[in-house]
Amino acid sequence: MAEHFIDHTIPAHDPDFPRPRGLLAIPPEVEQQVAESEARFEREQGNSLTPEERKRLLERGTLSWYYDDAYIAYRHTPAGVEVLAVGLEEAERYRREHPPETRRDVVIGVFW
Repeated sequence: MAEHFIDHTIPAHDPDFPRPRGLLAIPPEVEQQVAESEARFEREQGNSLTPEERKRLLERGTLSWYYDDAYIAYRHTPAGVEVLAVGLEEAERYRREHPPETRRDVVIGVFW
């Protein structure tokens, strides 16, 4: 079984750091990490990331930045990732209040 590495230095693990809802802005630190990964990939593989791959890395990094190992409800939109609920109680309330046909694109669970 794969192990999950928890980075205790990111805001996701700071109990005093606010957990935003709605469309998430990409933190500059995540932008920098993705830019470094992209440059390393180009150097090592001789290829560039596709725009879709870059967007996926930015969204995944942003979710991890704020919500690593947290129970959330979110979805991907053309404008970026949108967080709809944070925590088990909020996510379960979201699930109860939104019928399945209205949340087909919503992911609910622990993000990691």
